[in-house]
Amino acid sequence: MSELRITRPTPPGRQRGMTMLVGLILLLLLTMIGTIGFRNTTMSERMTGNSVDRNVSFQSAESAGKEALDVIAAGLFSGGVTTGHYAAPLAQGGTTTFWSQGDGTAVASAGDCAAAAPFRWITTPVSCSATVGTKYANNANNAQYAIELLTQVVAGGSTTSTYRVTSRSTGGSGNADVVLQVLYVRTTTP
Repeated sequence: MSELRITRPTPPGRQRGMTMLVGLILLLLLTMIGTIGFRNTTMSERMTGNSVDRNVSFQSAESAGKEALDVIAAGLFSGGVTTGHYAAPLAQGGTTTFWSQGDGTAVASAGDCAAAAPFRWITTPVSCSATVGTKYANNANNAQYAIELLTQVVAGGSTTSTYRVTSRSTGGSGNADVVLQVLYVRTTTP
């Protein structure tokens, strides 16, 4: 014979607490997922902004370099007379740290720029660089450049001059410092 057992259902009062606990745990998990998603979105937005800022800075520095090349090509290079134009190469001009250390040492006049190390980009009180005439779109400040005459060789009635052009921009935020450098060879015949 089989026994018949009768079980009583659990009173409803005891089940309500467990349902509430499971609900709170699910709510906590959803809150954590939302917070993590918000953090990821914010981080992605910052990275995109930094990338755009650096791109603006790069394009602005490149534009300043092109303007400096136009100055040379037009025969307007005036070594030592115009700020940012140097008739002789700067002592440390071939090193990266010379150009990329920010403000540089203070100088009393533009004539002291050749001896300044690192290079002085900032414009107050005295800058050692030339500033472009037109500010690049979305850039915080006008880009700058320096032209150095590295060598000049006269042979057969023509003159071959080698220049080093260094340009700099800080982007839209003023913090995306980009320094570009190019060598330019120009041959002129009288």
